[in-house]
Amino acid sequence: MPVTTRKNGTSKVPTPTQEETSQAKLTLSGHEQWVSSVAFIPRTNLLVTSSADKTLRVWDLNTGKQVGEPLLNHDCAVWMVAASPDGCWIASGGWNGSILVWEVATDKTDVKREPVSFKGHEILLRDLIFAPGSETFASASNDLTICVWKSETGTIVLGPLRLDELPNSVSYSLDGKKLAAGTDKHIIVWNTTNGEELLKIPKRAFKIAFTPDSLRLVSGDWNDIRISDAATGDIIKQFDAHTQTCQSLAIAPNGSKFATTSSDKTTRFFDLTTFEPIGEPLEHPDIVICVAFSEDSQLITTGCEDKLVRTWTVPLSESEKESQQKILEKTIPGPQPRPRRAPIQTSRFFDDFDPGRNNRAATTTRHAEGSGIKTMMNRFLSRSSAPQGHGPRPRRIPLVDVFATRGKYRTANAQSGKRHLPRPLHPPRRQAHAGASSSTTPPAGTSNVVDATTPATLQTGSTNISTTTNHPSPLEIDVPDASCFAVLTRCFPRLSRIRHTIPAAPPTS
Repeated sequence: MPVTTRKNGTSKVPTPTQEETSQAKLTLSGHEQWVSSVAFIPRTNLLVTSSADKTLRVWDLNTGKQVGEPLLNHDCAVWMVAASPDGCWIASGGWNGSILVWEVATDKTDVKREPVSFKGHEILLRDLIFAPGSETFASASNDLTICVWKSETGTIVLGPLRLDELPNSVSYSLDGKKLAAGTDKHIIVWNTTNGEELLKIPKRAFKIAFTPDSLRLVSGDWNDIRISDAATGDIIKQFDAHTQTCQSLAIAPNGSKFATTSSDKTTRFFDLTTFEPIGEPLEHPDIVICVAFSEDSQLITTGCEDKLVRTWTVPLSESEKESQQKILEKTIPGPQPRPRRAPIQTSRFFDDFDPGRNNRAATTTRHAEGSGIKTMMNRFLSRSSAPQGHGPRPRRIPLVDVFATRGKYRTANAQSGKRHLPRPLHPPRRQAHAGASSSTTPPAGTSNVVDATTPATLQTGSTNISTTTNHPSPLEIDVPDASCFAVLTRCFPRLSRIRHTIPAAPPTS
């Protein structure tokens, strides 16, 4: 990547191409030398980085922009930076062994520009780590000593712990009672209360870290990763992670995975349960020197020799995918049973209805067992006629047709012969008389009653029909031998005007 020179003699690094950072969420440019260390500041949206350009820089992760001016209080290359778990302090270590402690502003949007200098080491600071309670932090130096410092006062509360080999990194257990160091020859664990040595594993470790449950130690050496029992030092798992030297190592705060960086220009993720790789490696254009997880374990940031800082989304492990699937299944319920409808209140409509003793008992039972809709349907059905075999049908009086007379009834009781029934609403069935005998004797079971008020009878075969003032209805005229036109002429006199156009009905034989 070409580098341009500014007027003041400093170099300006161009923004990398989209191909180089296709997977990165943010790419932060500003450092003028390789990035040596990165750290998320908990409980804020800030990221702090250190560089060989003698500066620290604070970044806003919401905007991807640098907050304020660079921190320029170191007079040498800044080798290491760390943030306290409570988000109140930042510690940085220089090439000359100097330690500066910075206070985070109250509004958590910047870092106060007046650091406190801690003096104790004489040469390069290799690592810095805050204790879980944020009251103390530990440092490892090339002077072969490890010290524990009070964050507010700068006094040494434990150490210096002197070694026979070069210390490379340090890590605290979750409860802060153990401190582990990775050296050129061993992994050593001390009691932070009295400095007693608890464990010494004959294994070189360039990077060391306690798992969040404090039960295991994850260490990186050259290109291999080793997981050890934190109490006994026994090897749980050991495997090759990279093709070249391991540069850095970090464990996710939720304990699900860890990440490693290497001189092979990649960052890789591994499942802490299965120890299997997670996803594809994150490719960088140059050696990846440092890595750190965010407080929620969803982001990482890496510092590279190309002077850029990148943030990435952390891939999910298989165990996390299974957990999310279970949560999703609980959150999205399956098909639910359809809610029962409230029974329809039918008491107002059916209060006065009494279908009988048997029906009343059946209805009571249905009220106790069924819904209101079933009860209503049963009551509707109880009003209909009873089927065969379930009770007597209502008796119907048989009716017969009788010959009509003016102003009289046309039906009579077939048994008694009495004409006490009311006139039916529809006309009775007509009987065919065309072929009947001209005898005046009525059929059996019928009566032909002639009243004095009856008008003159129709003349068979004649079209001359006498008319009266009161015109009878067609239903009141008995015309065994007359034509239909004669009947209509009897009822409607105006029709007689056209009687000469219609031939007379033939006489009855």
